[in-house]
Amino acid sequence: MLERLGAAASDVAGGVTVDGVMIDVFVDQDGEGPFDVWARFEGADAFGLDRRFGDERWLFGVEWGELGWEPEVPSRPRGWSRDDLEQTIVDVVATWLDALVPSGPVHWEIGSAAGTLDRRPLGPSADRDGTGPRG
Repeated sequence: MLERLGAAASDVAGGVTVDGVMIDVFVDQDGEGPFDVWARFEGADAFGLDRRFGDERWLFGVEWGELGWEPEVPSRPRGWSRDDLEQTIVDVVATWLDALVPSGPVHWEIGSAAGTLDRRPLGPSADRDGTGPRG
C-alpha cells in the first residue's frame, strides 16, 4: 500500500501536486493501548488523493478483542501516562514502517494525529535529511 500511495503522490505527469505523505498515529484517548495508523497526503491535491484512496489509507491498528489485544502487543506499563504511550507507539511504528517506505521524490513524515509530538521524516526522506536510522 505504501508504494501505491508514493506512486500517486509522485505522479507529476498526471498533474499531481503534493508536498508529501504523512503517517498519522491515532492513540485512543483513554491511553490504554488501542491505536490506528493512517496515511494522508499533504499539499494542493491532498483532498482529491485522500478521497481517491479513502479507507485504503488505513495501514493497521490494534484494538481490544475478546481475548486481549488484536494483534497481540504488550500492555501499557503501569505508571506510564498517555503521552508516554503515544511517544512509544509513534517510535515503534516509525521503526516498523521505515524500511517499507518506497524510495522516490516523495517526502514522508510520521507523527501523532493529535499534534502533540513533532513530526519527523520517515524512510528515504529521513535519509536525505540525515536524520533517519538509515542515514
